[in-house]
Amino acid sequence: MSKSASELFIVDNSDADWKVRSYLSEWCELAKAIDIATGYFEIGSLLCLQEKWQVVDRIRILMGDEVTYRTKRAFEQGLRRLNERLDLSLETEKTQNDFLQGVPAVVEAIRSGKIQCRVYRRDKFHAKAYLTHGRAAVVGSFGLVGSSNFTFPGLNDNVELNVQLRGTEVGILQEWYERHWNEAEDVTPDILRTLERHTQPRMPFEVWLKALDEFFRGQALTPDLWDREQSRMFKVLDKYQQDAYKNLIAIANIYNGAFLCDGVGLGKTFVGLMLLERMVAREGKRVVLFAPKAAREDVWERDIRKFLPNLNSGFVNFVLFNHTDLQRKGRFQHDLGLTLKDADVVIIDEAHHFRNPGIKGEGVKEKSRYRRLQEYIHSSGRPKQLFFLTATPVNNSVHDFRHVIELFTNANDQYFASRLGIHNLRAHFVQLERRILGKLPPTTQLDLEFGREAIEAEKTLRTDLVFDTLVVQRSRAYVKESQRQQGSTEALFPERSAPQTIPYNLKSTYGELLKSVERAFNKVKPLFVLSIYYPLAYWKGDKESPAYKKWDEGRQKQVVTLIRTLFLKRFESSAKAFEGSCWRLLERLLAWVTVHAESEHDRRRLDRWKLKNGELIGYVHAHQHELWPEDGEEDQVEEFLHEDILNSIERLNPDEFDIAGIMDDTFDDLNQLVEFLGLLADVKPERDDKLKALKKLLKSDSVLKKHKLILFSEFADTARYLEQELRKAGIAGLHRIDGSSSQKQRSDVIRRFSPYYNDSNSAELAKEGVEEIRLLVSTDILAEGLNLQDATRLINYDLHWNPVRLMQRIGRVDRRMNPEIEAQILKDHPELKGLRGRIEFWNFLPPDELDELLRLFQRVTNKTLVISRTLGIEGRKLLTPNDQFDPVKEINEQCDGTLSDTEHLRLEYNDLIKNHPELAAELPRLPLKLFTGKASPQAGTRAVFFCYRVPRPDAELVDADSGQPRWSDAAGFTVWACYDLEGNRVLTEPGGIANLIRSQPDTARRCSFDRAALSELRKKVEKQIVTEFLRPLQAPVGVTPVLKCWMELN
Repeated sequence: MSKSASELFIVDNSDADWKVRSYLSEWCELAKAIDIATGYFEIGSLLCLQEKWQVVDRIRILMGDEVTYRTKRAFEQGLRRLNERLDLSLETEKTQNDFLQGVPAVVEAIRSGKIQCRVYRRDKFHAKAYLTHGRAAVVGSFGLVGSSNFTFPGLNDNVELNVQLRGTEVGILQEWYERHWNEAEDVTPDILRTLERHTQPRMPFEVWLKALDEFFRGQALTPDLWDREQSRMFKVLDKYQQDAYKNLIAIANIYNGAFLCDGVGLGKTFVGLMLLERMVAREGKRVVLFAPKAAREDVWERDIRKFLPNLNSGFVNFVLFNHTDLQRKGRFQHDLGLTLKDADVVIIDEAHHFRNPGIKGEGVKEKSRYRRLQEYIHSSGRPKQLFFLTATPVNNSVHDFRHVIELFTNANDQYFASRLGIHNLRAHFVQLERRILGKLPPTTQLDLEFGREAIEAEKTLRTDLVFDTLVVQRSRAYVKESQRQQGSTEALFPERSAPQTIPYNLKSTYGELLKSVERAFNKVKPLFVLSIYYPLAYWKGDKESPAYKKWDEGRQKQVVTLIRTLFLKRFESSAKAFEGSCWRLLERLLAWVTVHAESEHDRRRLDRWKLKNGELIGYVHAHQHELWPEDGEEDQVEEFLHEDILNSIERLNPDEFDIAGIMDDTFDDLNQLVEFLGLLADVKPERDDKLKALKKLLKSDSVLKKHKLILFSEFADTARYLEQELRKAGIAGLHRIDGSSSQKQRSDVIRRFSPYYNDSNSAELAKEGVEEIRLLVSTDILAEGLNLQDATRLINYDLHWNPVRLMQRIGRVDRRMNPEIEAQILKDHPELKGLRGRIEFWNFLPPDELDELLRLFQRVTNKTLVISRTLGIEGRKLLTPNDQFDPVKEINEQCDGTLSDTEHLRLEYNDLIKNHPELAAELPRLPLKLFTGKASPQAGTRAVFFCYRVPRPDAELVDADSGQPRWSDAAGFTVWACYDLEGNRVLTEPGGIANLIRSQPDTARRCSFDRAALSELRKKVEKQIVTEFLRPLQAPVGVTPVLKCWMELN
């Protein structure tokens, strides 16, 4: 305050002890009424007067703006701005005043009429004045006129110019005020509603639904006009597929990479087609699609012709390649590199095929397809968007997922530093792997082969930040349940019957051979020594030398274990598969001995062995087309050990390795193979109990003897053997396919076996003179990405060692059904009415010898494997070898997946939104720091739940000066946390927290914690959120986590 000679009284906030706030505070003690003219009203203006304003009998607040409110629309817009300003002031107040202490008194004063609010709308209103009327006549009335709005800054912080009026001048000013007050429109109810939004006691159910809404924020994206009206694909998609498409685009727009990892048979291809159409037809981008060769011709090209025929125009910016095209040579590779350099978008189907980076291509070695793809993608220096479609982002290890990510990050470990706070991606995945392996016994390459880490990784990844950010993944269980929620009556998926077991007896089949194999496995080095695959065991040089260190001893040990395991698996599969492996190993061992037999002694020893086993070698020479049918032409006969085989043997340095020791052990292995092959000669199909069981089933089962069936074996030798023997048994409509079949043959077989789900039908095949296949014998060449659901029956001929493989096989027939195709099948084949929509499958298991096989497995690997006696796969939930499976539950969990915590919550959220539409519509408009309390569902638990939104850079909000994206909570993510009153985190998993805070519409509100203690806890938690999430993101000063809601559990 300052005075001039003429006693002019000025209040300008420049004096620390005398501000407009101080002026009004003193007047509150003297005045019976205060009339205020202001542009805005903010809650801080009354709160900064503390309780003193409550002494005043009446406060009138007349507001306006520099905008005229003459029209109804203008008035409504102006009123909305006033309320938004008041609302913002309340949110600002909460940063220091968690429970808005003092605001309820303001609300009550407005309700009682003590505070009244009007808006002047006839003209622009820019007045700022404070008229105070003393209780005593001796005090009188005074006016303060100037620039201060009735806001906290206007009363405290801003440099203002306000001059006091007194005497007759105040009377004139009061007349002016009364005239404008009478012309103004009452907005007191509107102001009251704004305040009540923040002060009304919130029920636990409101906070529970708000927490869920924030948890799933940003995942429910609305289709745009082009999707609804111009897209050909969008209307073909189901709701969950439309959601996937929109979310994938949202993710890729931020990170340039996104994964669709829905389960087998959920229609990922259709989402891929939608992405393809969007990018080419709507956004005009250049798109490259990579797919496995089989899926390219039999799925993608077919579906593009059907749904997106315009993309086949030569003038459209779209090219389709096989995965294997990345390994072609010559000019093609150069052109492919240029195409990828110019591409804007790359879509990769069955992206798990790029889980291994492979060879860098240094020196004479060719680059792997992964390395070439990565190089081509980044050759332009211009970012591209990559979309990955795969049901199995992790096959062996979590690093599978990291490797695919590195295709778009270009192996930049700091790629996610600014957005996710992960400053070293490789280190992040190493840490993740340690968490997984901490839940498992020591892991080896063999565990990877049998899917052990993949199973545990699947669970752990669900809670990983990178996975959660980049991946759209829904289990079939979730899709089924979400369809039910939407009221769908059509069966999207077939019903799955309990798996059935086909028992057989190994002893009846193998006889003396079984005993021989058991004796071999009981040796100190089980089955075979395999010294040529583990030469480091015979190293005689310096182990510190560079020559030694270039070898990978661990890898050599793993190879030996895998070979022994492969022999065991092939032994269980069929005599023919075991025999084929014996011949191949014999060939390799004999070639090694031939190359290394340099001394006279070794050559004579080799000659004696050949002479002794001449009949055996002669048999190989005469029957090589039967043993290796995929090699060579029919009229071409080569030597048993031809030049190519001998040239492939790497000669070991006798100065470094004990060649004589390797030679001795290799001759032992050769003799063991001779023993096996001699006994295999006595194993005839007539004695094959497993084969006999199959024939009996095919001829006795009323469905299998007439209708479509796919018969899977892991090994081509077994598949050929089954085809040959089933033909002899008179099984009609039979065909075999394996890895030696050409792509044209595969496409032909797929169409002939499953015509209806591959754009054909029985009548069309008959018209072409093509025989429809009824029984298809196949290796796992058809176990991925193809539609074979014309069949409803499946047999697994081999024991299952890896659950992933079983799921892939079942997924060929147990897939999403198309109602139109199903109707056409029944129209053409009414006899199938009782079969369609129900899947049945059988597993071969040797019940009497299963334990012995597992003992042999343990002997080779030092691992205990517990196999389901119904499913033939390793059980996830067995605690002891004596535990038993519930076969129906187990297979449903394996095929459908189990609902994750997030999926459970999503379904619950969907139900709540549907059943409480009014509250759901209000959720986006609810104020921040929504607080409530309720009784804890767990006795003795006293905790506080917090739902925070952590801001991140928003690509849609770019700062004009710096060109950098601003930070917003819309671009951020939600954190749920639960702490005790001492500040210790009680729970972190969403499912566990949900069980504590879950509320019903009638859940009683109960708040008993000390509010000062709650505020202190909130500050402590906020610091932890900053440390844990914002600091790694290197957030700028001023960016803070936003508390959306919280709840005490008492």
